[in-house]
Amino acid sequence: MSRLLDIQDLCIGFSAYGQHRRVLHHVNMHVEEGERVSLIGQSGSGKTVTMRTIIGTLPMPPGKVEQGSIHYAGQSLLDLARAERNALKGTGISIVLQDPMLSFNPVLTIGRQMDDIIRYADIRSGRRRPKAERRAQMVETLRKVQLKDSGRVLDSYPVMLSGGMRQRVLIGMALLNKPRLLIADEPGTALDVTTQAEILALLNTLVAKEGLSLLLITHNLGVVREMADRVYVMERGHIVESGPRDDIFDAPDHPYTRRLMAAVPPLYGHKVKTVTHTGPGDMVAVEGVSKDFLTRGGWLNRVTGQFRAVRDVTLNVARGDVFGVAGESGSGKTTLAKMILGLTSPSAGEIRLDGRPVSDFAGTRDFRKLIQIVYQNPGSSLNRRRTVADQLAVPLKFTGQDRAAITRRIGELLTLVDLPQAYASMYPHELSGGQKQRVAIARALSVNPRILVLDEPTSALDVLVQSTVIDLLNRLRDEFDLTYIFISHDLSLMRNFCNRVAVMLRGEVVETGPVADIFDAPRHPYTRALLSAIPVISPEEDARKPPVTEAERAKVLATSTELED
Repeated sequence: MSRLLDIQDLCIGFSAYGQHRRVLHHVNMHVEEGERVSLIGQSGSGKTVTMRTIIGTLPMPPGKVEQGSIHYAGQSLLDLARAERNALKGTGISIVLQDPMLSFNPVLTIGRQMDDIIRYADIRSGRRRPKAERRAQMVETLRKVQLKDSGRVLDSYPVMLSGGMRQRVLIGMALLNKPRLLIADEPGTALDVTTQAEILALLNTLVAKEGLSLLLITHNLGVVREMADRVYVMERGHIVESGPRDDIFDAPDHPYTRRLMAAVPPLYGHKVKTVTHTGPGDMVAVEGVSKDFLTRGGWLNRVTGQFRAVRDVTLNVARGDVFGVAGESGSGKTTLAKMILGLTSPSAGEIRLDGRPVSDFAGTRDFRKLIQIVYQNPGSSLNRRRTVADQLAVPLKFTGQDRAAITRRIGELLTLVDLPQAYASMYPHELSGGQKQRVAIARALSVNPRILVLDEPTSALDVLVQSTVIDLLNRLRDEFDLTYIFISHDLSLMRNFCNRVAVMLRGEVVETGPVADIFDAPRHPYTRALLSAIPVISPEEDARKPPVTEAERAKVLATSTELED
C-alpha cells in the first residue's frame, strides 16, 4: 500500500504576548491507502493541533510551522497556496467533528447546507448541475449513512434531529464530494453507547465500501480497539509510541500508554463499589412519578396531544448512596433529575428529599442548601465572562455572609477541590477541562448540600482527567457524607463509581439493583444490549459481555430509532 498522508518531523509553535511555546515536537506519522489509523492522547496532548494543521485550519499566526512536512497523495500541503489548500477540503480530505451542532448552521435546513457543499465543488470544477441532480446526490449520500427518510431529513433544521441522526448527516456531508481521507475527531463521544456503536459500525462500513482512509482522533481507548489498524500515542506534543493496534493494547511499552490503559474503568473485574450507609431512612424517595408534556403542531401551534416522558417511576436512594441512572438519550433520565431538583413538577406521584415532599419547599433557600447539581459540560455551565471567584461567590451571597467571609470560603472551596487559591482570579478559558469541572464541583458544594446530582460530569473529559475527577468525588463523598445521583450513559464508569443502578427505557425503570447484580446477571434484554454495546480494551472483557440475540438486538435498535425520532 502507498502512503496517502505522510507527516515528517513536524514542529509547530505558538507565539503570544511576547512568549513562544512549541506544542508539537518532531511528529512523524502516516496513513496508508484504505488504512484506519488512530491518534490517541489526553486533552492538551496536541491531537487537535495536528488535525487542524492537516486540514489547514490552524490559525497562523499565532501558530507557526517551524519545520517538517505534510504530504497528501504526494502533494506538499504546506507549500500549496490558500486557494489550492481550500480546494482539497471536502474533495481530498474531509473531517467529522465531535459536536455536530457546532458544525451546522442552525438557521438553514440540512438540504440547504448539503447543497451549498455540492455547489461549491461544482463551481471549482466548472460544472453547473440542475437542482434535481444535486438533490439526488444528497439522497444517495444519506442512504449511504443509513438515513432512510431522506426527504424529511433534508427539509429539517439541525435542532429537529437527534444526536445520532445529526452525526450521520455530518458524516454524509463529509462524503458528498468523495474524499479519500476522512478525519474523525471524537465522533461518538457525545452519544450514548448503542448510538455510538452504530456510528462506529457505519464508519467501518464506509471505509470498506468507499475505499476511504480513516484518521480517528479520540481518547476513548475502547473505540480505538474496535476501529484502528494502527495506533499513535501522543503526549505533550510528542509521539511516544506507535504500532499495530494489538501490539499497543496487549503490551504497551511507554509508561504514558500504560497510564492511559490503567485509567480506563473496567467493565468487569474487581472494582465494584460498596457503600456503608450513614443513617436510617432514604435521602431521596421517588414514588409512582410520571411526567407528561404537551405536543403542539400546525400554524397556530395548537395542542395536538401529550407525550409521557417518565412513567410510574419508583426509586429509593439511601443516605450515602452513589445511585446511578442509566439509559440512552430520550430515556427520561434528565426529566427525572429535573423533577428531583424541583425544576419541573411531576404530573403524578411524589418525590421526597430527606423525608420532605419537594413540592413543599422547592425553590426555597433550604431546598438549594439540600440539593445541588454538577452539569455535563463545565465550559457551558460556567460564565466565561466571570472569574472563578465571582462564580463561586454567587451562591454564597444568598447565605448572608459578609465579603471577608465569602473570600475565605472561596479559598476553602478551591483547596477542597485541589486547585491553587491563585486560580480565583482566572477565567474559565484559562483552565483545562478537568480544572473547570473542579470549579463546577466547588460551586455546587459552596452551600454545603447533602445531595449532589451529577449529570454526565465526566463525559467531556479524557480518561486520565476523568479518573482524577472521580477520585475527587469519592473523597468528597466520604468527607462530607454526601449522597450522589449519577446520570450517565457510560456504564463502565458507572460500574466503578456507583453502588446501585437503575436502567431506564422510554421513561420506565426496567431494572434496578446493586451494581454487581446488574452487571454480572442483567435480566432485561435492554440492559444486556447496553452492556454488549460498550467498547472495551481487552478480549477478556469482550468475552464476558452478556449474550444478546439478534431479535433482542433488532428490538433495541428499533427502540433507539424511536427515541431519536
